[in-house]
Order: sequence, then structure tokens, then C-alpha cells
Amino acid sequence: MTDLERLEKFKKLKEMINGPEEEEFKNYWDGRFFTGDMTFIFDKTPYNMFFLNGTMVDVKIGKPTNGYYVGISGTQAQWDSFFVHRNFQLAISIKHCENPFEQLGSVLASRQNNTVIAQVMRLVAKAICE
Repeated sequence: MTDLERLEKFKKLKEMINGPEEEEFKNYWDGRFFTGDMTFIFDKTPYNMFFLNGTMVDVKIGKPTNGYYVGISGTQAQWDSFFVHRNFQLAISIKHCENPFEQLGSVLASRQNNTVIAQVMRLVAKAICE
């Protein structure tokens, strides 16, 4: 998959988060509290998503100008493995995963938004794999 094809999948993710997944994302996963940048890196290509109160406003290829707030960085092999099992805690655990994802940005912000990041990762898997 090319970078631009993956960007189209992230645009599909935006439609999902702002559409059919909105209620669960905002209310069950507490996405309504998330405002800021979330970046997922696939083999050095950053996909930066901007959220305002749980609504995905925009997605672009590129590092955010303010630096990383929260996010996940991994190789294509790591993402492919995640797409199969979709277990966030396993994917980032240095204790249980041979090759864990790298968490980006502030440790405090990552901890505070752990469930939101995990849910966006699962929705990315859904958008990319379907």
C-alpha cells in the first residue's frame, strides 16, 4: 500500500469516527475529552490526525508543527501484526512483545489518553483491513 493509499484509509477512519463509530468513540471510550494531535507512523511516514473534543477535524501526512503530542510509531511488520491481533496493551508492552511499538509524545498525555489511542488504533485496523 502506498502512502497516499493509506492516507485515503485514514480519511475513511475520519468518516468512521465522525459517523457510525461516533457514539461509542466519544461516550464509551471517552473520546469526547480528546483534543489535539495524534500521530501514527508507518515505516517513517507520519499520519497526523487532529481532534477537537473527540471529532476528527483533519488528517494529513507529516509531523505536527508543535511536535508529537501522542501517537504510535511502528514498522509495517509491527502494524501488520497488530492488524491480526488488535491488542493495544500487547502491542506496546516491552514485557510481553518481542518488538513493541514506540509511543510518541508526552508520557503523561499518553497515559491520560491510553484508551482513546487504543480505540483509534483498532479503528485504523478496521479501516485499513476492510
